[in-house]
Amino acid sequence: MTEKRSTAFATATTVLPAGTPRCPAPAKCSTAFAAAPAVSPRGTPRRSAPARCSTAYAAAAAPRRPARRLGGEKHPAPSAAAALGALWLLLLAAAPAGAQSAFFDEGNRLYQAGDFEGALDRYRRIVDEGLESGELYYNIGNAHFRLGELAPAILNYERARRLMPGDDDLLANLALARSMTADDITPRPRFWLFRAAGWWVGLLPRAALIWLVALAWVTAVAGAAVVVLRPGPGLAAWARRAALAAAAVTLVLGVNLVVRELDLGAVEEAIVMAEEAQVQSAPSDDPALQIFAVHAGTKVAVDRRADEWVEIVLEDGAVGWMRAADLEFVRGSLP
Repeated sequence: MTEKRSTAFATATTVLPAGTPRCPAPAKCSTAFAAAPAVSPRGTPRRSAPARCSTAYAAAAAPRRPARRLGGEKHPAPSAAAALGALWLLLLAAAPAGAQSAFFDEGNRLYQAGDFEGALDRYRRIVDEGLESGELYYNIGNAHFRLGELAPAILNYERARRLMPGDDDLLANLALARSMTADDITPRPRFWLFRAAGWWVGLLPRAALIWLVALAWVTAVAGAAVVVLRPGPGLAAWARRAALAAAAVTLVLGVNLVVRELDLGAVEEAIVMAEEAQVQSAPSDDPALQIFAVHAGTKVAVDRRADEWVEIVLEDGAVGWMRAADLEFVRGSLP
């Protein structure tokens, strides 16, 4: 592992026509919103038309409106399994409401006004309520980036990637932030089977996956009900085919959803938050056991733990022990 000089937080110096605004730090802006979210006649926020621009310059990027939440939902009692099961899946994709939505709108307004500390405060209040979404973490990462806080920006981009793994703007911002870290680490190639599994799990956005599973479940239950009621041989035959096809879709996509929600087989990842952290060959502060150092913003995989120490694996395969206090875990604190 080699080190590279940290890149300064600045925009390029290419001269543009007079009056052309410069792009904010996260330079990817193909789907950035050029103004505050538009409001429909019923008061529901919606996305304005995406503004296409280069990766170096654009109008001030607007933070994103959250589209879903994961935590904080009320789980219904296990009765009327078919209807309530579908309702539970649909509720997972519902947008934040009430005070949380107001905090998010206020955070977006403050972000647009350049008050990134104030925006972070509003976004954090939503997280403190136990709610999360990919768009929320994306906005938190952008605010940290604009404040020059590289490690927290990368941490929240990684958290956003768990919830919207295929988002182009997120991936571009994450790549930009990681290119500015002090550690230059070349990842080892992944085994093709792991790459294929990762592609399959992240194939669909989480909200779309939930809606498809819910729709397939309802279709399967409705088809089975028609078959049981036997309204006629022709209709029953079509209902049987529809129920079997929907059941197959529910099974395949449901497994995908369960694997994604429970992070089955996923590696525990963390981001180095200390400016510099020493990595030891054993869980000890003995200077003679130091093997290398890592710096703020570097991503590591956690292999095992021993009290306040964790054994980490870098993306290039380097292994060592470091203090857990120097890390922030992508999925929160370790148990």
